[in-house]
Amino acid sequence: MSYTDKIKEKLNAIYVKMNTPSLDEKANFFRLLAVSQKAWLGVRDSLKALQQWESNPWMLLILTDMIEKLTEWASLAEAMEYHDTFFKTDEIELVRSTEITGNMTETLEEIAVQLESSQEISAKVKKASLMPILLIVFTIIAVIVLLILVFPTIIDMYESVDSLPWITQFYLNMSDWLQINWYYLVIAVAGVIVGYKLLYNNVLVFKMLIDKLLLVMPIVKDVVKLYYISRFTSLLAQFYEAWVSPVISFKLLAWIFDNFHYKKKMVEIRNSINAWFSIYDSMEWSELFDAILIQIINVWENTWSLPSVLKRVAPFYEMQLKNKIDALVATMEPLLMAFVACVIGSLLWAIYLPMADMVNQIW
Repeated sequence: MSYTDKIKEKLNAIYVKMNTPSLDEKANFFRLLAVSQKAWLGVRDSLKALQQWESNPWMLLILTDMIEKLTEWASLAEAMEYHDTFFKTDEIELVRSTEITGNMTETLEEIAVQLESSQEISAKVKKASLMPILLIVFTIIAVIVLLILVFPTIIDMYESVDSLPWITQFYLNMSDWLQINWYYLVIAVAGVIVGYKLLYNNVLVFKMLIDKLLLVMPIVKDVVKLYYISRFTSLLAQFYEAWVSPVISFKLLAWIFDNFHYKKKMVEIRNSINAWFSIYDSMEWSELFDAILIQIINVWENTWSLPSVLKRVAPFYEMQLKNKIDALVATMEPLLMAFVACVIGSLLWAIYLPMADMVNQIW
């Protein structure tokens, strides 16, 4: 494949990702498909019924293509595989397993419930990140406006810049540099963003470092751990109830998890199971999981009740995750407000301090 073709493929992937239907639409898809299955409609007829009520053009394309695949005697899981930018690996594998075992309706409902919970958590995360982003953007705009439009006028008020307070001189020098070299700042910011993404996606050592940092940072570590623990309990329960083997279940979890250290732990547990060790043996001293969860797995692992126990435990961790996100927002807001106050306050101090000295000299 030529370099031009690679660029076209990358741009096409970005375009498809940007136009992929939302998480809410996916949850609605699985919910309605489960309802259709309860009404004893065939899968193809169910998709046709969904197609008639769908208004999203991209979702219509997905449904149309899936109906065509089913007409060609493909299974529902195989039809979903052609749209892996919309359907995740765990969703496809769950459907594949339930097509064999026959409990399709229950699995589709569980996927819908899980997606609705993910949507709620995603909304909380977006709400939590909106305030910091707005504050930072506001601060940057205010600083740039003051440095470019306000500070240069101060020079005309004084005979010598050397007589100005040190903080005013500092911001004046910054203003001069920004007016001349502003494009360097834009390039640097863009370079940091693009460079971070490239390093995170292509350099394993960098990804390991960032993922580890997320697990040890005082403010965010609890949120990250609870996110993966809640995903672990709910997905493992779904896989087991769909009669997916433990080895395949942990292989799928390794594919699903983005954090390197959780991905590595899933591979270690899968290898332990292959070597006839228990899940508990691999999780016993791990700091990635809650001690209570490890003991629950130790007690129930050798019984048929483990999936139902994990299913009851998963909502507890989801609730804990939501509470931690709310606590994170409550912690970050005053810290960010204090940061903004310090930055804007120092700028105003640099502006009004020489003016106060001038007034004192007049009087």
